[in-house]
Amino acid sequence: HCGLQEQEEGNSGTFTNFAQNDQALYALHTYLMYLKFGFGRATQDAGIEIRRGAMTREQAVNLVMLYDGHYPKEFEELYLDYFKMTYDEYMNVLHRWTNKDLFDYIDNELVPKFSIK
Repeated sequence: HCGLQEQEEGNSGTFTNFAQNDQALYALHTYLMYLKFGFGRATQDAGIEIRRGAMTREQAVNLVMLYDGHYPKEFEELYLDYFKMTYDEYMNVLHRWTNKDLFDYIDNELVPKFSIK
């Protein structure tokens, strides 16, 4: 074994705890994927689980509704430091890349215009 370990709690934005669990930037990548395309890491992981027969579509939809779109707040300070940005600059970038056909910002909260069925 290589000494790889699962996380005690799940990864940001998904129900898994075993892949990309040491990559703070991957959490931002999948959050931006959600902002741009309307699906995030939970959708990605659920699709894999459905294809391998480990999960039904109904189970996947429930997990996606719980986890997709989770903002990785736990890494925010790391991102600000890494990108050498202020909070406002950073948030402006996130807002700029948000797909306005898929989301609204209401009282500074991201609100999807779509639902998963």
